[in-house]
Amino acid sequence: MTEATAATARRDDIVRAAVDVFLRYGYARTTMGDIARAAGLTRPTLYLTFPDKERIFAAVVEKMIDDKLVEIRSALAHHRTLERKLRFACDAWAAEGYELVQAHPDAADMFDLGFKSVCAGYDKFGELLAEILDKPLGRSNLDLSARDAARAVVFAMRGFKDIATSGAEMRRLIEIHIKLVAGAIEPRSGR
Repeated sequence: MTEATAATARRDDIVRAAVDVFLRYGYARTTMGDIARAAGLTRPTLYLTFPDKERIFAAVVEKMIDDKLVEIRSALAHHRTLERKLRFACDAWAAEGYELVQAHPDAADMFDLGFKSVCAGYDKFGELLAEILDKPLGRSNLDLSARDAARAVVFAMRGFKDIATSGAEMRRLIEIHIKLVAGAIEPRSGR
């Protein structure tokens, strides 16, 4: 194994271990010592790979987002209509995220827009929604760009997280919103 390969493997191991630590303690309460212990490393070894907690957190958020987007993209082909594609994507992104925070309250940091990595994740999800919306919006009479429509959907999901009182309510809010969006874009075809 080359030195570069070993460093990449160590980085990946640290990020995997840090996911559970950040979910358990949140950003503020997590220490570099917590992450080092979870990864089976000494703190000096951890610092050789990541100079600070912020960079580990950013790597964790990026991994979680990338994994979720791969999961969503791989299942989209199983959903035929615009409504079903949007509903699946939004449930997987927002409702499952909401339920994660309900199970691990300190995981709310993973969705805090105060972190640049979290903002970048919302942007990536918006890009995915824009891809889903692009052709249907192009065929519609609406004067909207797919990017603008996607951004509105993304931040509606964000708002629903703030007001929902249960996972079921979160999913119901998503369902209503997506029915309205898909119905406006494809009113005749039933989405």
